[in-house]
Amino acid sequence: MNRIILFVFVLLSLMYQCRVFSQCQGWTNFQLVTDTFTNPAFGNILSLERDKTGKPFVYLAAKDAGIIVYDISDPGTAVLTANVSTNDFSGFDAINLVQDSVYLYVTLGDIWNDQEESGLAIIDVTDPSSPITLDHYTLMGSQGGAGCVSVRGHFAYLASMRNGLIILDIEDKRNIQFKSQLVFENIFPHHMTGGIGMYNARGIALKDSLAYVCYDRGGLRIVNISDVTHPVEINKYCFAPLIDKATAYNNIVIDQNLAYVSIDYYGMEILDLTDPMNIIQRGWWHPDNWADTTNDYLVWANSQGHANELAYDPVCKMVYIAAGKSDVVAVSVIDPSHPVTCQTYGSVTDDYGTWGLDLFRDTVYVAYIWTFGFPPFSNYTGFSELAINACGTTSIEKKESIAPFFITPNPFFNEIHIEFNDFFSSVQVELLNTFGQLVHQQQYATVSSTTIPFDGPAGLYVLRLRINNQLFITKLVKS
Repeated sequence: MNRIILFVFVLLSLMYQCRVFSQCQGWTNFQLVTDTFTNPAFGNILSLERDKTGKPFVYLAAKDAGIIVYDISDPGTAVLTANVSTNDFSGFDAINLVQDSVYLYVTLGDIWNDQEESGLAIIDVTDPSSPITLDHYTLMGSQGGAGCVSVRGHFAYLASMRNGLIILDIEDKRNIQFKSQLVFENIFPHHMTGGIGMYNARGIALKDSLAYVCYDRGGLRIVNISDVTHPVEINKYCFAPLIDKATAYNNIVIDQNLAYVSIDYYGMEILDLTDPMNIIQRGWWHPDNWADTTNDYLVWANSQGHANELAYDPVCKMVYIAAGKSDVVAVSVIDPSHPVTCQTYGSVTDDYGTWGLDLFRDTVYVAYIWTFGFPPFSNYTGFSELAINACGTTSIEKKESIAPFFITPNPFFNEIHIEFNDFFSSVQVELLNTFGQLVHQQQYATVSSTTIPFDGPAGLYVLRLRINNQLFITKLVKS
């Protein structure tokens, strides 16, 4: 009998090792490019965004120090370039940020108490060394700040902690206007609801006419936003083992019909969104050394990992996780039913813990948070720049980094903006789907920038640009 048990154990171990090898084939370890740590008295780094137009700058949301800008054009060296003070935001903390075109959208208000209101600031970073605050808005009477923002078209959708979902009209960047608010109920999914401070809209992702909101102890909320003046919650979801246990839905990214959701000490869920009224778990990732479901604060607090911000690479099918004490984890989701850890970067025995994360081309950017003695017990703040080669990038894909144009946003919703470095003549633009079918084609005699409308189905696309007989190819994702 013991021999049979041993045989089964060895067989399962070999099967797992084969799965790791197959899914992580081509992966090479993170390579540290830049490591910058500062005194938390001069700003606690919560989140960050690499400039999406290709300029060599990183934007940091630094709580009561506002927005800090670093020049990273020299590998290995980060140079402090600019600072947008919270004076520009009426003194409200800068918490999270996202870039769309030349604009930074910054969520405002301290998320660790209810003393500041939820809000949003818009900053023009056409010249990253001289950022200009165009406007800021806070919702009067709201209690506590905004944890995350997603931007689409003329609207910004704020995951605003205990204030729920706030929708703002941002068509006029100098005049942000309130559209609507949806405050969620706290009676789901637990029999014992717990305190109001445990229910916070922390993360948000948009797909079609729906917003998927990570509501902390309240699980995942699905909201119909087809009418921005009247958002309606249509469904909610929680992983069954977490019911009546410590629960924290933190962050979400969506690729086609799959959502990757960070759930703090309990790892990451992979959810099938094909039917939003019947969400199905496709996979679950949870390292053995992370805490099991618990209501014991010390067990949760001392977990060797806490999954927070995520980034997804649709080409290599890799999820990057800001994982608290485990710093950064690369997880292959080639087989979404069996996600596999390709590498954990950092040590759980040091005094460093991560909170924010961004992915741009072949580099991961991660923010280290100073936690004032709370989990994930981090005594340092700053950011790191980690080079990756997730699946053996081909030489033609590498050309993107030296191409004479920038593409924003990626993922895109209904239009692609291409900004060229100069005026070019004889430019041909082609967009192909995954079947190689041509879905859009345009020819320009002379062009310096263009916006391509496209309302096709969500998924992966290939953009081909022929500029003066030189071919450039890059991959785009339509959300």
